[in-house]
Amino acid sequence: MLRFTAVLLTGVLALAGGCKSEPAQPGKDASPAPPDGRLTAIEPPSMAEQVTLTPTFKWRLPPAVSVPRLVSFTLFEFGQTAEPPKAADEGKKIAFASGLHDVSPTALDPFHPPAGCVVGGDLRDMKQLKGNTWYLWRVRVLGEGEGFHSDFYFRTRADSEPFVTPNAGP
Repeated sequence: MLRFTAVLLTGVLALAGGCKSEPAQPGKDASPAPPDGRLTAIEPPSMAEQVTLTPTFKWRLPPAVSVPRLVSFTLFEFGQTAEPPKAADEGKKIAFASGLHDVSPTALDPFHPPAGCVVGGDLRDMKQLKGNTWYLWRVRVLGEGEGFHSDFYFRTRADSEPFVTPNAGP
């Protein structure tokens, strides 16, 4: 019986110590941290063209802002120009949203804002954005002692063009 116990104990120790598994690889984060501690545009991406006329805006917060204290969104209209606006150009402010830090700190559908978010400006009376028009969207975030803001441009598709989902199959 002693021999059986010794063999069994040796086998258990061999299994426990002899087979080391590779350490688990951390999964790829679907949303990597923004570079340089800045806000990152997810949808629509910066300088995107052919954007739907009723976009939902999505962004990624900088790592330094784990819990935002204030988040605001501003949308400017620049018009139907062939080239994107330059940083010095001034657009017409058509929407301002505040109160996002509590209800939606990383996204906004300005045509259907979440309860608790206040949206003001001409956009309230619009059913969609103008076609083939350049827009700028700006997000401002205030964290614990740190503030960030970023500007992103996009151009909407023409009114008559049907919206095609990117990478859609036949």
